[in-house]
Amino acid sequence: MKCRRVNKMLKSRKIFVCIAIVGIVVPLVFLSQTTGHSSRSRGGPRKKVIPRFRDNVFENNMSTKATLQKANIPADVIQKERLATLHQGCQLLEKKGVVPNSVVASQLGHILVDDTYQVMFCYIPKVACTNMKRVFLLLTGKMNTTNPLDIESSDVHFTHNKYLKYLSDFNSEVEINYRIKSYRKIIFVREPLERLLSAYRNKFMEKSEYFHKRFGRRIVRRYRKNPSASSVELGNDVKFIEFIKYITDSSTIMKEGFNEHWAHYSGLCHPCLIQYDYVGKYETIDQDIDQILRDLHIDDAIQFPARGATYKRKKTKDTMADFYGKIPPFHLKLLWKIYVNDYKLFGYPYPQILQQFLSNSSHT
Repeated sequence: MKCRRVNKMLKSRKIFVCIAIVGIVVPLVFLSQTTGHSSRSRGGPRKKVIPRFRDNVFENNMSTKATLQKANIPADVIQKERLATLHQGCQLLEKKGVVPNSVVASQLGHILVDDTYQVMFCYIPKVACTNMKRVFLLLTGKMNTTNPLDIESSDVHFTHNKYLKYLSDFNSEVEINYRIKSYRKIIFVREPLERLLSAYRNKFMEKSEYFHKRFGRRIVRRYRKNPSASSVELGNDVKFIEFIKYITDSSTIMKEGFNEHWAHYSGLCHPCLIQYDYVGKYETIDQDIDQILRDLHIDDAIQFPARGATYKRKKTKDTMADFYGKIPPFHLKLLWKIYVNDYKLFGYPYPQILQQFLSNSSHT
């Protein structure tokens, strides 16, 4: 009996230590990503610095979220609530000292720019970024179509990418700052754990040789007992629990950082430095994009693909319980600590999937 008690105590201490490490490490990673880390660098200027472009313009007197959930709430009211939530979240992070006063210009490679319509969009992988890139390609006038879906996905990211302009492409700090100050700025986000699962399904369950070799082989070697030679060589059969162990491993966070498909929103788009005009959400993308296209006066020229128009399989949100239900509570708690700031900045509630599987655990 004494041995059992000792083992139980040791196990509890181990879990506490691991969670404590993540609790310390994650804010540091959040800071490093915000100060200039991005998985996608376009070779822009590395020494130039972009100052903070967020003003304290929102007061804490907006309608409550419950009110906004009622029918027929005007789009501009919803936007004001989202921007106020973001502003308040950034203020809290600033008090914690994890928001710098500037960002390296070369780390603005996720922000698309269109000078004709004076609009910028920060794309986040797995948040309809392919369709938004299609829209920006159409705005260039170099595509022989007005239908975004006529542009193949592979062409969006490779063949036609040369036509797209990114904020990090500009050599002059003055040019960059002018656009940040003057252009309308858009960001789209998604429920963080749903986005994480979407990334896994897309990059590890489907054919994606780059991700299998770049990450899959490493994950299999680290987290699978007695892997087959084929799995180690190909890395094409990563299990979801193995992927989650990789994400929540403190050594991954400290030594490697996160790929853009599962990086923090602040590491990609710097929403506490750049004052966005629109916060769109994947969950309401059809309504949000309609408003944005109208405001840009391009709604007659471009028809944004309806959400789900390109789905070929079961939607990610409908598979959440199937995947996260197999993840041990220990790792679910670590996931919450890793992505908690994304939830709070963009007004996402504590995830139902964690409530379901951590009903007896505290999440505050």
